Amino acid sequence: MSTAMPGRGAPAPVATSIDDRRWRRGVRALGVVAAAATVGATVQDLPGSTATALLLAAAALWLVELLATPRDIRFEAALLVLVGLAGAALNAVAADSAGFLFAYFAAAAIGLRLPTRIAVITIGTVVAAMAIAIVARGGGHTASSLAADLLGVAFAGSVAAATRSARQAHARSAALVAALEESRAAQAETAALAERARLAREIHDILAHSLSGQVMSLEAASLLAQRTGADERVRVQIDRAHQLARAGLVETRQAIHALRGQELPGTRRIAELVSEASRTHGLDIDLTTTGTPRDLAAEAGLTLYRAVQEALTNTAKHAGAGARSSVRIDWGEHEVELTVTDRRSTAEPAPVGVPGSGYGLTGLRERAELAGGRLDAHPTADGFVLHLTLPCTDTAAGADRAHGADRAHGADRADGAAS
Repeated sequence: MSTAMPGRGAPAPVATSIDDRRWRRGVRALGVVAAAATVGATVQDLPGSTATALLLAAAALWLVELLATPRDIRFEAALLVLVGLAGAALNAVAADSAGFLFAYFAAAAIGLRLPTRIAVITIGTVVAAMAIAIVARGGGHTASSLAADLLGVAFAGSVAAATRSARQAHARSAALVAALEESRAAQAETAALAERARLAREIHDILAHSLSGQVMSLEAASLLAQRTGADERVRVQIDRAHQLARAGLVETRQAIHALRGQELPGTRRIAELVSEASRTHGLDIDLTTTGTPRDLAAEAGLTLYRAVQEALTNTAKHAGAGARSSVRIDWGEHEVELTVTDRRSTAEPAPVGVPGSGYGLTGLRERAELAGGRLDAHPTADGFVLHLTLPCTDTAAGADRAHGADRAHGADRADGAAS
């Protein structure tokens, strides 16, 4: 017998969870065992073929309800009434038989399966049939038999109906809890988006405005150096600082776009990044790509881009203008490898350099781990080498780790720091 108790007149359907399916299978198995035990214990002691036929008919109808539950509520109600009537008739023909048990079975199934109004009508029909059967067979204990059997049928139906109601209430509670969890997740996502928007505004108001002022000041300084005939090296350094400030302004705008959920820089912009770094820092950069380039997941593509950016920025800071740098990207079937090496120029004096905090490489290492890769960076005899390995997952798979991308964005604040 199916006990899914769909909402035919009920307030809400019972959830078809794994536990619910197990419960239904258990009830069905219990019904089959009970029917088999009833038939086995009764069939040999029946007084005649009529009683045997009634017993087998009741058992067959009960098995139909258990194993092939009708989809139509009217058919199921009629089937359960027939089970109860067969049990009542058997009880009338053979007073000492266990026919009354089939009336109990029918009442329990009615309470579990049927809406309240239909259940009351069908159980009332079974109760009436049992009363008629007890009165018809007569005997010295008619009153006690009426009380025991009729109360037994009513009790079985009531307990089953209470069980059905409790399971429906549990299903509604589970649905409400799930809806509450979804609401909380939506609220948390909204709060995160609001915080990212606030950070974007703060970055724009502080960094973007200050960098814009710095760009204008450096432009004025460059014009002043030209008019006053300043040393050419001073003008070169001013122009270089001007280019760096403009590049920082572009990066700030990209960070604002990222916080607002807009497109992030990725593998397709690495060639542009290398070209810009060569012009801005005066580096001799050789970019080599092997294999078949393809789009990576958002956080992996951003990690690859930031690794090239950080390596070239550190080359400019620590190796100076004229330094040689090699950027090599090897696309494999399952991984992409980035190797950036630099060698200090012997023609240019060593730059003074800005003291580094080490947060740049730390942030990159965190990015690589979040994207499922690994980063190794260490000095060499005449320079520095950075090696990054990332998995080549498609962009759809990257969506499953969007939370990692959000954490990777947080490491963006360290990108401008020297390693």
